[in-house]
Amino acid sequence: MSSIAGGCNGLTRRPPSVQPADVAGEHMRSSGMLHKGTNAYISMIGIIRGHLRPRTGVDAARAAARASAGPPASSIISSRNNSLTSSGDDDDDERERRSRHPLRPIVGRRMAQMPPSSSFSSSSMSRRWAATSSGSGREPGSGRGGATLFGLPGLLRPADFVRLANDAVRECDAIRRTLATSLSSSFHPSNRRDRRHDDDDRSRRSARRARSTLRLIDDVSNAVCTVIDAAELCRSVHASPDWRRAASDAFGVLSEYIGSLNADASIYQCLRRFVFEDDDDGWGGGSSSSPSSSSSSSSSSSSVMSRLPPEYRRMAHAMRREFERDGIHLTYDKREEARELNNVIVGLEGLFASNITERIKYFDVVGRDMVAQVDGVVPRHVLGQLVRRSTPPPAVEDDRLTLSSDGLLCNTLLAHSPSPSLRKEVHMQSQTSVPENLDVLDALVKQRHLHSVLLGYESYAHRVLSDRMVGTPERAMDFLNSMEGRGRDVYRRDMEAILHAKRRVEGGYGDVEPWDVPFYTALVKAQRQRLRWKDDDDVGAGIGGEDFDESYQFAGYFTVENSVEGMKVLVRELFGITMLEVKIPIEERWDVDTATAEAGVASSTGDDDGGLRKFVFHHEVDGELGTMFFDLHPRDGKFLHAAHFTIRCGRIRNDGDGDGDGDGDDKSSGIGCRDDGTRGKGDHQLPIVALVCNLSPSQSSASVPAQTLLSQSEVETLYHEFGHGLHSLLSRTSFQHLSGTRASMDFVETPSHLFESFARDPSFLSRVLARHYVTGRSMSERRARHLAMSHLDFRGVEVQTQIVHSKFDQALFGPNPCAASLGGCTSTEMFERLHREAGVPFASGTHWHSRFGHLVTYGAGYYGYLYAQTFAADIWTSVLASPSTSSSDAVRREAGTKIWKEMLIHGGAKDPKEMIHAVLGREPSVDPFFKGML
Repeated sequence: MSSIAGGCNGLTRRPPSVQPADVAGEHMRSSGMLHKGTNAYISMIGIIRGHLRPRTGVDAARAAARASAGPPASSIISSRNNSLTSSGDDDDDERERRSRHPLRPIVGRRMAQMPPSSSFSSSSMSRRWAATSSGSGREPGSGRGGATLFGLPGLLRPADFVRLANDAVRECDAIRRTLATSLSSSFHPSNRRDRRHDDDDRSRRSARRARSTLRLIDDVSNAVCTVIDAAELCRSVHASPDWRRAASDAFGVLSEYIGSLNADASIYQCLRRFVFEDDDDGWGGGSSSSPSSSSSSSSSSSSVMSRLPPEYRRMAHAMRREFERDGIHLTYDKREEARELNNVIVGLEGLFASNITERIKYFDVVGRDMVAQVDGVVPRHVLGQLVRRSTPPPAVEDDRLTLSSDGLLCNTLLAHSPSPSLRKEVHMQSQTSVPENLDVLDALVKQRHLHSVLLGYESYAHRVLSDRMVGTPERAMDFLNSMEGRGRDVYRRDMEAILHAKRRVEGGYGDVEPWDVPFYTALVKAQRQRLRWKDDDDVGAGIGGEDFDESYQFAGYFTVENSVEGMKVLVRELFGITMLEVKIPIEERWDVDTATAEAGVASSTGDDDGGLRKFVFHHEVDGELGTMFFDLHPRDGKFLHAAHFTIRCGRIRNDGDGDGDGDGDDKSSGIGCRDDGTRGKGDHQLPIVALVCNLSPSQSSASVPAQTLLSQSEVETLYHEFGHGLHSLLSRTSFQHLSGTRASMDFVETPSHLFESFARDPSFLSRVLARHYVTGRSMSERRARHLAMSHLDFRGVEVQTQIVHSKFDQALFGPNPCAASLGGCTSTEMFERLHREAGVPFASGTHWHSRFGHLVTYGAGYYGYLYAQTFAADIWTSVLASPSTSSSDAVRREAGTKIWKEMLIHGGAKDPKEMIHAVLGREPSVDPFFKGML
């Protein structure tokens, strides 16, 4: 993804196979993408049913879009199971990943009135950040000790948020005015006929101006993202409603400003004229060629591009490609048509998302036996909380009970109820809970296709994948077919185990139904786990002896404090980095209402595993690297899932346009260096990130101290997000636009999956991570190996289901889109066909995909979850697995240095294919992904 403010905030984990009934809706709500009420739905009916042409429905779509808290999000790859319950079946309940920052793609696509100049200066916002970027660790501001919320200068009270947003707007406008003058003067005949310098000198001057152009674009991006990223985090996590409201207001101010920037195409003209050396003074040729082809052809003969460092060339190509993917190369009339189509699409996306959340389905289970089955799985007081939104109040009688399509409730019943009839009822009701979205999805598929064709693409999938690693939808399908073939035997073996268990428990010769899969996978997993640990001398070694509950005995090995200590060991052994915890001033805290805290009711100061914690990362040679906040436990008003937020991206601060000429043969790669290829202390704007989770609350009893005991799945979640955080902290790029996780969306999950692997690595578990919270005893390596084996149980089912969903995603948005309004089959028909072809159980009449939120946030890109996992598995097996078992610090450091210097340090500033090849020393393979599953 390429944009002036392009990148990813709120990276989260994502399940391999999405089955929960309404987690996607919770995601949309927390992402600020939901429309409130029913007005948006009513306004879109004409478009959905085909009664209105897109142009006629623009105002309705705009109204729907305004009902959401921000522009549409483009999601990022992430994947892994995450527990929604404390029952121990963590892999059966999954959470929707958080979308990519909803504004960055829009900010960067069409920035207005931003011509380059021969004289540039950094924005004042960037200069105000300088105090925290020099390695001092001090945040500027007027609070006590210079502390401010998120380290954002001047952010001391809620009212400051909108003021800072307006300041950012004024700064960007000032830059735009200065550059507009420069662009205008560049067209003056005297400048165009300047022959005072020889060709080589003119080329050097042109290269310097191109570098300055790209740096200034990044200045604007940095100024906007400085505020909007902080606002995005604040509105998602702050304990104070006043702060959350103020952050949403600031978010709205910048959203509106970004919208105005998107209406002006001058920045595209700047790129063409000063970077790509296109001499025509206009645009809009109306070419039918694809956008990517025009970019590549024009740059091939550019002497300016040949003189730019590699990162600058990547930035330039990414920017132009993004502009042209949105139709800036079209004639005015076609651009207007594209804009109106996009408005309709925004409305449909928001409507699909809001339906998932707002349209909860309620249904009754009837009969004493059925009611007793529910009671046996979900206690009444818990059930009351899960269906609290029902109107009228839920029926609670001896022979009748009202349930809802709530994802947590349905998944719990499907995984733990031994009653086939109850499971079937829950499955059928939850999988048909949003029928309204079938028409919405059909309209969305159609409008996305028409929009993409208008922009010069064969399909929406071709448009989305044009800047991804996979490149085209045909290659994405090749990947999915290959993965399906490789995993077919494993899937069949898993399904045979489920069938055998079902016939043993229920008798008869019935086939596996979709409502059988969650229950019997959980049952067989538990049986296998007991067999593996039956003779383990580690069982019964805790505080309760052999009669102690085995799941509790297992969970007692994982605590927040052990997990954090494991992270400290990891970064020290792999990278030579010290992870130092520091006390958080009250002005920086967001886990309490500041007014209450200042009155004397402050929360923890970071000396235990409660509340908010802050860590500063120091390298033994390079000094301070950045700051990472941990916000790990649930509270009222907080974002519901797990995510990585970027508060401030790293970049080389713009102190001018450099003294070097940027020749193509410069020894510098452009990564972490000045424009002249040099580098010095204090050059880098240090990144600040936050890991936000909702881990289990602290547990305590009369006999043991207060501790936060975690499931193994929660530890995986924490280490997954830690991988994202390290990606942000350890990158060193010239542009904040290319910093950290701002990389190709089918690559960016690779580091997070890589570090997640440590949470189930037997050597790391027994050596560092898994220690009993009472006895202090380490988990035996044998038991740790059993834990690793349990991760592979029914992995074939997960992968096959994910492949089906990925193929469905491609079928919807590929060259022949699956939409009845375009003359194709319905989405429900295609969804069932793909299940039947793959041998995945399916109940006719259901339409789970009407709750598939990724079709909005990640359309045509769902394959990327598996794609990134294959890279992570290969790198783990080839580079990190052996050093993890080694007793040599030097071996571990060598492996860590390779991961850092060949991959993490580049962020999005280098082709992911090149990074992966540099780490592996060869082309990647999917073999390690399937290792152990066979």
